[in-house]
Amino acid sequence: MPKKNKAQSRPASSTAPRKTREEKIAEQIEKSGGSIAKAERSAGKEVDYGVGLIPMALGMFAVLMSFFLPHAGEVFGYDVLLNTPKAESFDTTMPERIYTILALTGGVLLPIGTILSRSWLVAWFNWAFAGVGWWYSIFAIWMGQTRPVTSAGQPPSFGLVIGAVGMTIMFLTMTVVLFRRNALQKALASARREEAHSNEESRMAQQRLRTGLLDRTSEEEIVDDRRARARARREKN
Repeated sequence: MPKKNKAQSRPASSTAPRKTREEKIAEQIEKSGGSIAKAERSAGKEVDYGVGLIPMALGMFAVLMSFFLPHAGEVFGYDVLLNTPKAESFDTTMPERIYTILALTGGVLLPIGTILSRSWLVAWFNWAFAGVGWWYSIFAIWMGQTRPVTSAGQPPSFGLVIGAVGMTIMFLTMTVVLFRRNALQKALASARREEAHSNEESRMAQQRLRTGLLDRTSEEEIVDDRRARARARREKN
C-alpha cells in the first residue's frame, strides 16, 4: 500500500497559512469601506494585549487567591466579601468591604470579560474599576493598621497585601494596554501617511499650510515684464 504523505495526514487547521500583515491591513480597510482613517479608528476599538496578557493573568490570579487567604487575623478575604458573622465580630471596616467588591469586579470578573470580548469599552471599565480598587486596597491596609485599641479587629494579613499587589499589577497593565496604539493601528497610520505623501494634491496642500505660500498656476505669473513696461513708458513720452 502506498504511504500517506505526512503533509496530507495533518488536519486542515494546522496547514492553513496565517494572515500576513498586509492581508490584515487590507482586510481592515475593506471592512471600513476603503477608508484608511476609518479603519484606523476601528482598529483602536479592539484591544490588543500582546505581552501584557501575562502580567494581567498574574494580577488576576493574585487577586483571586487573596480571597482564600487571611485578610486580617482569622478573617479571610471571602469573609469580608460576604460580610460573614466572623467578619462582623472582628470589626471589619467599610473600606475593606468596598475593596473586596472592587477587587472581585475589577480584578477578576472584568479582566475575564475583557480577555474574552477584546472590547475597548469593557477594557475601559476594567481600567476604571482596577484603578479605584487599587486605591481602596491601600486605604483598606491603612484602615487596618489604624484600628482603635478597643477594636476587636487585627492588623492586615498577607492576603490583603497580595490582593493589593495584584490590583496594582492589573491597573498598570490595563493602563499600558489602553494608552498605547496596537500594531494594527500603527500599520494603518503608516499606510495613511504613505497614501497622503503619494497624493500630489494632498502634499501640495500640506506645503501651503506649512509655508503659507500659494502655488503658481501659470507661466505668465513668473514672466519678468519690467523691460517691456519701461519701453512702453518711453514710447509714450
